[in-house]
Amino acid sequence: MATELNSKCENYVEVDRISNLPDPLICHILSFLPTKQSVATSILSTRWKSLWTMVPALDFKDTEKPDQRYNDNNNRMTFIHFVCGVLAVRKPVPLKKFKLQLISPNQSIHFHVRAWIYYAIRHGVEEIDVRLFLRRPFELPQCVFSCKSLEIMTLYGMVVLNCHSESVHLPKVKHLRLLKVKYANEDSFYSLLTGSPHLQKLSVWTDQQDDTMTLNICHPTVEWLSAIIEAQDHRFKLKINVPSLKFLNLVDSIFQYDLMNNVVKVTFDLFEDEQQASDLENYRHLLGPLADAQTLTLQYAKSPCFDFTLPMLNNLRSLQLQVRCCLWHLLPNLLESAPNLVNLIINKEDTKGPHELSWTQPLHVPKCLELRIQRISLLQFKSLEHEVELVKYILKNANVLERMDILTGLSDLEESHHIFKIISDLPRGSSVDF
Repeated sequence: MATELNSKCENYVEVDRISNLPDPLICHILSFLPTKQSVATSILSTRWKSLWTMVPALDFKDTEKPDQRYNDNNNRMTFIHFVCGVLAVRKPVPLKKFKLQLISPNQSIHFHVRAWIYYAIRHGVEEIDVRLFLRRPFELPQCVFSCKSLEIMTLYGMVVLNCHSESVHLPKVKHLRLLKVKYANEDSFYSLLTGSPHLQKLSVWTDQQDDTMTLNICHPTVEWLSAIIEAQDHRFKLKINVPSLKFLNLVDSIFQYDLMNNVVKVTFDLFEDEQQASDLENYRHLLGPLADAQTLTLQYAKSPCFDFTLPMLNNLRSLQLQVRCCLWHLLPNLLESAPNLVNLIINKEDTKGPHELSWTQPLHVPKCLELRIQRISLLQFKSLEHEVELVKYILKNANVLERMDILTGLSDLEESHHIFKIISDLPRGSSVDF
């Protein structure tokens, strides 16, 4: 019996199922590997010797610092030689994806990067991802702005965009990621957007290290927008006019906005400095255009005096409030302004304190709490006095609450049981489960 089993195992091991797959399928599998690993498969057998030359994706990555690279006594090829060698012997098959991630102090590297991008464009690239960390900025070749096959473009780091409206024609581009890139002028960004008529997703991250003072995001078809603004100059202004927008993620260090949208899902990360701590009009200006939002995630680092009336958020169904420990001053106003809220999540991201700020219940019970809210989640709950007061108020007035999740994040089971005992003894307005 044992001999028969061993014989079956040996036969099973000898079967090379992957090599029996058709070439296109193997090349598709190899396309998920970095090119260096894909090339390495050539040593497996004669069957694999040239398969990597037909892979429809190229992924080159060299992110080691110069002093960590192989030294002169090593016979291994340099990164430049490797990339050029791969492109020289690769079969002329269509290229779906070209990815380049590079750290280099080499002054001549611009010539090679430009040649590699030209190669990708000539071979009908559909997705291009270039992340550069160079000594001086690299200006993106003009051929990229008229690539008819390009659908997704990601640019990160020391990349300069210098284009004009008449030179940009990207008919298939649906997703743009422009992360910490530089703009030769303010028109370059706008021209790139207008030259991409079918754009659906846009990610922008700017640290304003150039002379750009206005970022105008204006597009009729964009549905998904993520913008991270790290502007140092308070004169910098972000203009957003995207009528088809359904999702917005906005992380900003300033409050200069023009926002005209009907959005479905919104994330706001607000950071304030002492100079703007009392400027309540900025908050009203930010939240005012979000009247049609269905899902809202609101995060703020500090809590000013939110003593103003928020706009009515009649379509809001789900609200997630991410705050520093105990800084939930805005919660009563939000509940009052969202009469149809169904799902509420409160996440305390910093539980170390200070804890002197407390929950202050509104003058009357918000309509959503009394008639609509069905599920509430409290994350990082530590049973502080004002936290218990908040839970007590919710349980007492949430008449249709179906479920309440309270996560302590504590490893101490005894303390967790103590918290559960406190909550279990609180009066409830519904037969809610914990």
